[in-house]
Amino acid sequence: SLQTGEGAPDLCDVEMGQVPNIYEGLDTWLYPLDDAMAPYKADMLASRLDAYKGSDGKQYGAPFHVGATVMYWNMAELEKYGITKDDVDAVTTWDDYTALGKKYVAARGEDGKFFTSVDTGGTDWMWLAMAEYGEDWTGGFDGTANVQLDSVKKMLTMQQGWLKDKVAEVSPDGHVDLEAGYQNILDHNIVSFPKALWYMSRFINYMPEEKGNWYITKCPVFEAGQKCSVGIGGTGTVVTQQSKDAKLAADFLCFAKMSPEGEQSIWNDLGFDVCNTSLWTDDKFAHDKTNQYNAFFQNYPYDVLASIKDQIGTVMTVKISPTINEQMCTTTLNEVLEDGTSVDDALKEAQDAVELEE
Repeated sequence: SLQTGEGAPDLCDVEMGQVPNIYEGLDTWLYPLDDAMAPYKADMLASRLDAYKGSDGKQYGAPFHVGATVMYWNMAELEKYGITKDDVDAVTTWDDYTALGKKYVAARGEDGKFFTSVDTGGTDWMWLAMAEYGEDWTGGFDGTANVQLDSVKKMLTMQQGWLKDKVAEVSPDGHVDLEAGYQNILDHNIVSFPKALWYMSRFINYMPEEKGNWYITKCPVFEAGQKCSVGIGGTGTVVTQQSKDAKLAADFLCFAKMSPEGEQSIWNDLGFDVCNTSLWTDDKFAHDKTNQYNAFFQNYPYDVLASIKDQIGTVMTVKISPTINEQMCTTTLNEVLEDGTSVDDALKEAQDAVELEE
């Protein structure tokens, strides 16, 4: 519809992985949101807005959530084996995390019970590593794609060590955000993992019996002082140039997804970590005990989010992103984590594949 110039909707929600395709036309297809979002921009998390900018610097997509990556911990299960909240709170580096994982696995001493799981069907762990080192395998709008990054190598090498030491398993069906992943959590086969805050809704919808068991913290880092989070997933809502009243559509869109009133509904109904940062420390919003997400976890999610406000990195989604994602999830991660292939060799193969598509 965008290509033919007719039939497109006024508003369209664009999944992150498809943003590069929809953004190809920029303002010949889409209506810029810069003027409409002006009243709210100062309170919006800049790193999340950046993820939905076009190569011309204009804002074309309005985010639904930050998608900030955090650690989820099953404290009810961990405490059975002598691991306390103080132990969890003391984890600041991946070395600390690995040591705690070995302690838990040794204390539990059961086959099929692990500390965490690693993904072959998703790149969230890689995004987190890149954000911690300030790297981006896409190269952004103007750079060259490079999957042979130190951050990616460090994460994959560490995960191979976890698998060898039985600290981790490969996630059933490839990652935790599938039916097999939910069941794996319910069976207490894993007791900690990093995932975006929007994963809270998965607990509510698929694992309600876990209410009161889980605790949320910021993620460990490789080196002190690094950013400890990254915005994962999401959709950017756009206004098309074919809209009968594009300005009105843009004004409504930005009100619905950026104003305090709109963000309240997004939090209450969808459980998304909202991008309007003025609400993160608003007690009526962040500590509302009637909110089902606040009531589900052992601590308030927005307390964690507020504590990492300036530590949330961005990995851009550009034209080459779908190619990288497909290569990593269909080949590279399986080679490294399932087959034990050398990290350097697997990433060299991935780089060659990506370069063929650039």
